[in-house]
Amino acid sequence: MFSPKDDAKVKCIRLNTGEVIMGFVKQKSDGDQIIEEPQIILTTAESGKMQVDFAPWIPYAKDWTFIISKEQIQTIFEPRPQLETNYKNVTGNNVRGMVKK
Repeated sequence: MFSPKDDAKVKCIRLNTGEVIMGFVKQKSDGDQIIEEPQIILTTAESGKMQVDFAPWIPYAKDWTFIISKEQIQTIFEPRPQLETNYKNVTGNNVRGMVKK
């Protein structure tokens, strides 16, 4: 596992499947991405209001670190500040920005 002090930043990755996941992301030398504690972003719209929720991506995995092949990625972007804060609150990582172990 790694932490933000290892140059990992909270980012969103849009996969070729259309899923958007958020987590602590670090790029490998070959262009693949390592993502720690990924959460899938679930968006719903009702009565003209949009709601964003999080759910664990691959919740049945024993480890919370994944490597995503660069061929599976459409784009990578930084989330809006409030979305990043919500992610950190959901995952319990809002204590001085440290990743829980």
